[in-house]
Amino acid sequence: MEVKEGFLQKERYKDIILTIGFYDGIHKGHQQILKEMVGQAKKRGGKTCVITFACGSEESFFREPLSLLTVGEEKKEILAQIGIDLVIILTFTPQLASFSPYSFLKRLNQNLEIKEIVVGEDFVFGKSREGNVDWLKEKGEIFGYKLKVIPLLKIGKEKLSSSLIRGWLRKGEIEKVTQGLGRYPTILGKVVKGKRRGRDLGYPTANLEPELYKLLPGAGVYAGRISLKGETYKGIINVGTRPTFRDTSFGVEVHILRFKGDIYEEPIKIELAARLREIEEFPSRLHLTKKLEEDTRRAERIKL
Repeated sequence: MEVKEGFLQKERYKDIILTIGFYDGIHKGHQQILKEMVGQAKKRGGKTCVITFACGSEESFFREPLSLLTVGEEKKEILAQIGIDLVIILTFTPQLASFSPYSFLKRLNQNLEIKEIVVGEDFVFGKSREGNVDWLKEKGEIFGYKLKVIPLLKIGKEKLSSSLIRGWLRKGEIEKVTQGLGRYPTILGKVVKGKRRGRDLGYPTANLEPELYKLLPGAGVYAGRISLKGETYKGIINVGTRPTFRDTSFGVEVHILRFKGDIYEEPIKIELAARLREIEEFPSRLHLTKKLEEDTRRAERIKL
């Protein structure tokens, strides 16, 4: 998969099947669009292209500051797994926001021979979100593309969307998030030094410095899969405060089952499989240790 930063300058790509969007989470609804593109590209020998936006563009793009379900390399990795050929990452600047839908497509056409555009039925783009499905239908003959509109995907009675999934994640509703994404939600970060309280209890933990822009789940104790140094392990993840130690700072720490070693400064990926319980304050370290034993047994039983 090719990745380009900013508008293309000298390159020219023919027979492009295109979609545009922030694609936060690349949830099951997004996947329908992307898989349709891949299927069409295989039939006609074309090339799939996703126009998306850089991390840090959220406030301008969504008109509010927020953290994201997928960031940086994680987003690229998922797109590559689906089979996308070309990703163009734009930074959502005031200048870009001022582009009318017509001006934006005209700029893309300088370097992309767009033969088909695939979008969801609620798609909007361009200045003041003036471009929508009806606009794309009207302009298809001018720009020389066909339009494919993918119906919205629902879970129960709710329209599946990135904002809906973000709401579930903030509440710690991991099963719903997993259903919407089609995979476990993740926490990404680097291991940093902590206060070694877990080690004293017999449950050493790795403290994380979460990746910038990444949305964390609501406070709680979770079970999940840990990817570290090319290996995977089961683990227990604490997201939030540590009231038993009178520590009100918000953090992420993970106890990796059946693992020993020094992993400071190592990148780590956590896939959350289940929420085990709320954050609790225990009357003593002994009570906390017994609860950690129970958490470990439950985490071991979860099939990943």
